[in-house]
Amino acid sequence: MLKQTKMLMIGGATRNVGKTTFSCSLIKEFSKNNIIIGLKIKTLYKDDSFFHGKDRNPLKGDYRIIEEFEENGVEDTMRMLKAGAKQVFRIKVKSEHIGPAFDDFLQRIPDNSFILCESNSLRKVVEPGLFIMIKHKNSDEIKPSAKELEPLADRIVFTDGENHGFNMKDLVVTDEKWVLKFDKILK
Repeated sequence: MLKQTKMLMIGGATRNVGKTTFSCSLIKEFSKNNIIIGLKIKTLYKDDSFFHGKDRNPLKGDYRIIEEFEENGVEDTMRMLKAGAKQVFRIKVKSEHIGPAFDDFLQRIPDNSFILCESNSLRKVVEPGLFIMIKHKNSDEIKPSAKELEPLADRIVFTDGENHGFNMKDLVVTDEKWVLKFDKILK
């Protein structure tokens, strides 16, 4: 498993749980003093189209990496760029090719940057500095990919979709990694 101490990975129990709202608040806070690279991964598994909504841009090949340059829109990657990320990428990938797609992504970013990534499935091949799982406080629904990875989360953050039970002061960035000051689960 590839270790990426400079990565904060954010997974979600379901679609539309507020991952990007949470990500943008972290980017806004930590991009003031650090180079933050945003990454959003859409992993395609056989028979899981329900979890990805309507696919306007089908994948041709094993994966596609697109850098976002537009910050005036509603796409998640645009919001991350507007929040202050130096660069933002989105990867659409077949599940069995997530490792090579991530390796390709790493070649495109500066070595001294910190990565803020929205993905559950990348956690299967990468051990980030921190893995935070976002769950809706009023629902027990959970995607299969999230259920499998929930035990690996360093922190579970409960949300109503907009407000997250997380204190920004609990998180710091050192020279080499993202660090939680307190090892506790917030509810």
